Amino acid sequence: MVQAEKRHGLGWGQSVTVLTAGIILAAGLLSMPTPIFAARAEDAVTVRIDTEAVYIPTTADRTSLDRDLTVFRARRQAAGQAADEFARRRLIQFVYRDKDELVLLVADRLTATVDESRGRSANGAPTRSIQLHAMVRLSDFIEAELTSLRLKKEEAHADYRSEMEPNVAPALNPGHLLARAYRLVDKNEPRMAIIYLDSLIHHYPRWRELYETKAMALRLQDRPEQMEMALHQACTLGSPTACTKLEQRQAVKEE
Repeated sequence: MVQAEKRHGLGWGQSVTVLTAGIILAAGLLSMPTPIFAARAEDAVTVRIDTEAVYIPTTADRTSLDRDLTVFRARRQAAGQAADEFARRRLIQFVYRDKDELVLLVADRLTATVDESRGRSANGAPTRSIQLHAMVRLSDFIEAELTSLRLKKEEAHADYRSEMEPNVAPALNPGHLLARAYRLVDKNEPRMAIIYLDSLIHHYPRWRELYETKAMALRLQDRPEQMEMALHQACTLGSPTACTKLEQRQAVKEE
């Protein structure tokens, strides 16, 4: 469910001005103090979105991580829906891969409340349902763009080892970790993306989005068999997107 509300009495035309100015000035604002930028990136539009994601509880350790990743998926859905809504209103324009990265960065930072309920799957297995109620601001995407520019600048000066080793902090920030892989793919560096993703998979072997992103990098390398293996792993972990892609590839083979 998506609802949009005007903020601070600004009309839609003024909202466009706020966003455009924020994006154009993004590089220059990187060196400016945060309060100065915050004043210029005043929210023109806030989108309220409800999303839902489900996971199956297992052992205590796995359930905790699975819950965190499920909340992230709900956050990513909310950020993606907000991006589509802002684009539909012509308040923002995305390049395809840039949109994916910015949605990931926004997912980590958006304001949301989480409700959780118990249920059962079709085969009777116990499930937990995450209901996310999010407030996504237009300025979230401006700030995500600034973050992306800053990270690209830092990564351009990083040595190979530090660039390939993910910063696995105690507090998991899935969007930031995945966004780095997207930046490597966007730079047409699939080999480096795969090395980076394999490092993450070592820490989080049940994180299905890692395998989805790895499949994307393997496709750039024209390695169809390995790509299908990555998609199969993601599908096994419950990714409907990966399962659909595998079915489509199988249908093409059978034609």
